[in-house]
Amino acid sequence: MQPSNHVVRQALRSDVGTVARVLAEAFDADPVMRFIVPAPRHRKRLTALFSFETLLSQRGSWVAVVDGEIAGAALWGLPGAGPPGFWSTLRYSRHLLRAFGTGLPKAMRSFRVIEDAHPTSPPHWYLQTLGTALPGRGVGGALLRDGLARADAQGLPAYLESSAPGNVAIYERYGFQPTREIVLPGGPTLTAMWREPVRGGQ
Repeated sequence: MQPSNHVVRQALRSDVGTVARVLAEAFDADPVMRFIVPAPRHRKRLTALFSFETLLSQRGSWVAVVDGEIAGAALWGLPGAGPPGFWSTLRYSRHLLRAFGTGLPKAMRSFRVIEDAHPTSPPHWYLQTLGTALPGRGVGGALLRDGLARADAQGLPAYLESSAPGNVAIYERYGFQPTREIVLPGGPTLTAMWREPVRGGQ
């Protein structure tokens, strides 16, 4: 079933809370999030984590609006943007503390493993996070097609890490190919995937 009325637009500053809640719902059972985010108050911790991510990637955040409500979001690392600056990270660090508490060092080790596997060149669009509160209704596909169209228009590749094994085949249908496995120490495995740009769009 497809959404009766949906549109993809860039996220607004006022959308951050809603985006965080939608992504927390989408990733509640995700194996990587279950590994790095402590179990007590897991959904609230996830919401805090996605608040942090959205605040740091506002220029690269898009939402899918279904019948007037935000039903999904995609957070992209834009080519050439580089990692968040120290002061920006510090400004929103309270969200990280709410997300991880004393588990922050473990989470940072996992994030470092993922970051170390991230290709440094060529410039590319990086799909950090994609999630929807309405699975099976085309929302995720709409967000993905929108972002990939932007990458294709610039003639740039795209990169992501799939944290759920079942999603690898889905991303392959959009032109991504697995490049390597990223094993978190004592935890689950992610699949790194790369997509070359498509001339003339998808």
